[in-house]
Amino acid sequence: MSKDLHVFQDSIELLEGMWPTPLLKLKVGKDVWAKLEYYNPFSRSIKDRTAWFLFREALDNNANEIVEATSGNVGISLSAFSAIFNKKFTAFIPSVAPKTFKVAMRILGANVIQAGNTTTELLPLVRQYSSSTSALHLNQFVNPVNMLAHYETTAKEIDEQLQSIGKKAERIIATAGTGGHLAGISKYFKEKYRNIEIIGVQPAKGERIPGIKRQDGDGLISSSIIDRIIDITLAEAFQGVKTIARTSGILIGLSAGATIAAYNKICDDKVTVVVFPDDMFKYIDEMADLLDIK
Repeated sequence: MSKDLHVFQDSIELLEGMWPTPLLKLKVGKDVWAKLEYYNPFSRSIKDRTAWFLFREALDNNANEIVEATSGNVGISLSAFSAIFNKKFTAFIPSVAPKTFKVAMRILGANVIQAGNTTTELLPLVRQYSSSTSALHLNQFVNPVNMLAHYETTAKEIDEQLQSIGKKAERIIATAGTGGHLAGISKYFKEKYRNIEIIGVQPAKGERIPGIKRQDGDGLISSSIIDRIIDITLAEAFQGVKTIARTSGILIGLSAGATIAAYNKICDDKVTVVVFPDDMFKYIDEMADLLDIK
């Protein structure tokens, strides 16, 4: 394997060999940097990190089948790892999830069950399925391994990348879904730097932004030090997508757009890192509706 030239002997070398993912200076604000997580190869999202750490639990437990509730990206990642290691994977996904996720998972060989409108509604079904089949439920929503994945990789990469150009993060903005990457980043930076500001982003009340959800005080970020959580509407997130597209020429997902919308509510000179979880291509239908393209 030649990491520098990006030649890899197998798919797991490809995954870990693409770390660190790029850090890009944006043309918004004075000193704003984006962590481009769509450079992860399987789901084209930050969830490759979460899924790989979770999937290693399945390997350690010698599980023949795994099951998970997912809104999409974790499902694609787990489907890919299951294909690589010849494991059976059953994904429970919400009925409102973009069609792209279901298609990708089925191409990868996963068993896909659609039900309910949220992953929260799916969890009782997953537990029942796990009990009746002995499938291993990885439970990304409460499993501390989710947080650990980002403590050991995402956060460390951001720190080292900024150090390489003589900078130190003063603020990090990240979305909250399961809370895994927000919690891992918070733990790492709060342990190392006293004055770092950690900002979480969630959908405003009554709003739906694919990939993130309102926090209910439970889950992985409940014990994390988050300085503030900013509510963002779908329209604001979409404006963030357009802003980055029309200034940096890159096409980001709506959750990434939400981090830009959150930054725009602050907009100062602090060295700020925004985490872009994925790109726009799984959300073409949503984007078309927002642009009123028929």
